[in-house]
Amino acid sequence: MSQSSQFLTEMQDNSQRPPRALTRIRRVLFVTHDFPPNRTSATYRVTGLTQALPQLGWLPTVLTIQGRNFTQEPELLQKLPPEVKIVRTKFLPVNGWENKAASRIQNAGALKPQEAVGGKPPAIDSFLRSFAGLVRSTFYFPDHTVGWVPYALSAAIKLHRQNPFDVIYTTSPPRSAPLIGLLLKRFLRVPMVTELMDPWWTSTRPLRRRSDDWLHTQLLRRSDRLIVMLPQHAEELARSFQVPPEKLVIVRNGFFEDDFAAIENTEPNSLDPTYFHFSHFGTIYPGNEGEFFVALAEVLKERPELKSTIRLHLVGFPSTEVVRYTKQNEELKEITQYHGFLPKRKDTLQMMRSSDYLLLCWGRPELSRLAIAGKTYDYLRAGRPILAVTAAGGGIAELIKRAGAGWVLPPDDKQVIKKILRQILGELRKQRLNGPPRPDYVAQFRWDRLAEPLARALQEAVGDVTT
Repeated sequence: MSQSSQFLTEMQDNSQRPPRALTRIRRVLFVTHDFPPNRTSATYRVTGLTQALPQLGWLPTVLTIQGRNFTQEPELLQKLPPEVKIVRTKFLPVNGWENKAASRIQNAGALKPQEAVGGKPPAIDSFLRSFAGLVRSTFYFPDHTVGWVPYALSAAIKLHRQNPFDVIYTTSPPRSAPLIGLLLKRFLRVPMVTELMDPWWTSTRPLRRRSDDWLHTQLLRRSDRLIVMLPQHAEELARSFQVPPEKLVIVRNGFFEDDFAAIENTEPNSLDPTYFHFSHFGTIYPGNEGEFFVALAEVLKERPELKSTIRLHLVGFPSTEVVRYTKQNEELKEITQYHGFLPKRKDTLQMMRSSDYLLLCWGRPELSRLAIAGKTYDYLRAGRPILAVTAAGGGIAELIKRAGAGWVLPPDDKQVIKKILRQILGELRKQRLNGPPRPDYVAQFRWDRLAEPLARALQEAVGDVTT
């Protein structure tokens, strides 16, 4: 067995050990920018883990922001047990000036959209965008949520004086939360567990890069435990930053089993059953689609009769490039439907169950290797075949292989994508919904089970304090 494979195996085993029994209820301060009713990509994770911790002897107090102009899903709050205390503080939007300034500049004739000017943008537009980037890089540290830091610090210190916490837990992104945790550890002498949902991408600007690297180093050094989503990320931290393996704990993303149980015996929603439906849910970030849409268009050009058989659904927020291409391409514009945001989670899950294939675009190399899309776990639980545009060796490819859940499409190899699409489109047939092919494997990603390695990490941090 290679050293890399051995490390991944050890991390897997380490993440699945049950927590020790606690002799008393312990208190944890959850510092998280994202929390219900705000609906963001991180909200489901922090809700699922917070929901399950009281059953494992940990009583969370959640420190978060007051409601902002986010999409709302208040039903998520109903999942939390009554003993979970939620404290919301003010939040100063330090970047609030940007939209107003951009609007005034555009009214003056500058900052025109790229498609409006074509080719090389005017020099004034390039200067203004570069200047705005310099301002963000200089003043938004650790990021644009820095306006939350003083309010959260004040509230956390007051809460601790009223009833001391055993440990502080922070989750990022955004990066204001781990900065708050680092300061609280210094002020209160309380152990800290830091969760990095994504790798710590640093700025391309030299001055900001040094600041980002400094904060990252401090977190890696001073955190008593580090939570990551994937073995690959844990291995990277151990190899490149010399983080002791015993400090690293893998707590993957997951799904709410009760959400799926609630719709298990109901009819899927009304996607026209005469078509084969390919559906992508959530955001498609620029560059993550690889060659998929180009390959699909070319296969449909080879077999135009398929355009009367399949439908492509983009649910949520595809990138501008994806929307433009699918609307302009002769083959794709006939089959593509844009659904925008679905306010009710039940409708999203029902549409997943109604789809014949679930599309997942996660193709940028470093993202494929070290990060994972949260919707992957809902896809696994929905039990529909997955078409994942992602690099081999990354977290999504690993999950699909182990779960027997579908196909991995190499992002930049159009010919391989076309080969797989020809196979799939040549064998189109409706499949009865029986759930995941390997239900026992998928069940480990229920939030109530994923909270166990987190509870263990909190326990170890309390007994393993560093200053």
